[in-house]
Amino acid sequence: MIDSPSNAIVKELQALVLPRGRREQGRFLVEGVRLVNDALRAGWVPESALLNSDLLSRTGEGRQLLHKLDSLRAQEMHRQALNYASERALAAASDTKHPQGIIAAFKLPAWEMPTAIERPLLLVCDDVQDPGNLGTILRSAEAAGVQAVLLTANCVDIYNPKVVRAGMGAHFRLHTFPDLSWERVKATLGAAGVLPARVFAADTGGVLDYDHVDWKQASALIISNEAHGSSEQARQTAHGGLLSIPMLGGTESLNSAMAATVILFEAARLRRVTVGER
Repeated sequence: MIDSPSNAIVKELQALVLPRGRREQGRFLVEGVRLVNDALRAGWVPESALLNSDLLSRTGEGRQLLHKLDSLRAQEMHRQALNYASERALAAASDTKHPQGIIAAFKLPAWEMPTAIERPLLLVCDDVQDPGNLGTILRSAEAAGVQAVLLTANCVDIYNPKVVRAGMGAHFRLHTFPDLSWERVKATLGAAGVLPARVFAADTGGVLDYDHVDWKQASALIISNEAHGSSEQARQTAHGGLLSIPMLGGTESLNSAMAATVILFEAARLRRVTVGER
């Protein structure tokens, strides 16, 4: 059992809290029973992990996960990657105040853009900097049937641990393409057949109601930083128009995560896409 906070594996997991560590190792940090279970169900296997049987055994879901991890440890190829650790070692590697008994490192994915998609629905995140908002946007996008998410270079790191936690497993199922220049964003939208006429941007100054769009057609939605609104590049790319969400109360606007969720699920409803369907 690993007990020392200075253990090499603990130090490697600690480093994944920061972007530099993720770049150097080519891995990202995942904590918690539910997230690791989501990863396993999606076919992902940790490259490295610390687990504590006492903590995991406190819940039914934790016990199920422990059984899965023990089954993996029985295989020679995974034995050295999955290590039992004390609560002290777990706390040293954790990015949360109360670790649930499992901290894992997964390889950064290299998604390929889906091809031959009929009526694609794409999402562009433009300068979304709040980790909780970005994670929620990814969660909603995956649930609403978005095929791919393009993220501009000014967005918060998609593998920031706070983004991963808020994404609730979307990182393991949703095709995401971070750190893109606007030139690459436009080229990708053009290849998908949605640029120029079928790209829309949510904006507080929008004049086109989001539910007046024919989302049944191939489309892309741009969601920007709610504090600053749509960037000039976003406005220039959104030839389909700037969208508004009518407010019946006194609220002036929604944050980026809520706006994305409202619009994407309207698009899903019109496209007859049920939650989780591809």
